[in-house]
Amino acid sequence: MFASISPQKVKHSSGFIVQVADRCTVEYIDGKRKACITVDFAPLGSSIYKDTLTDWQLSDGEIEKMTSDERTHVLRNIGEGMTFMGVTLIWLEE
Repeated sequence: MFASISPQKVKHSSGFIVQVADRCTVEYIDGKRKACITVDFAPLGSSIYKDTLTDWQLSDGEIEKMTSDERTHVLRNIGEGMTFMGVTLIWLEE
């Protein structure tokens, strides 16, 4: 279950956050790890580029490669969070 924190930021009851960072980036925050994905926002459907989600940014500045299972999980969670915000997504491979 999601709750709105602000107009462009939602938090799931399990603790992760999905937020619009800027006009081209959505962030997924899970504890001390953050992942970013590229998005082209548009009124009739926003394009989200799945291939741009590859790494975790750790709180200490390190970068850690995301596993295939993690990537699948994060993509699903980002999709659900953006849908909760009212954004229609068009999933693309880059």
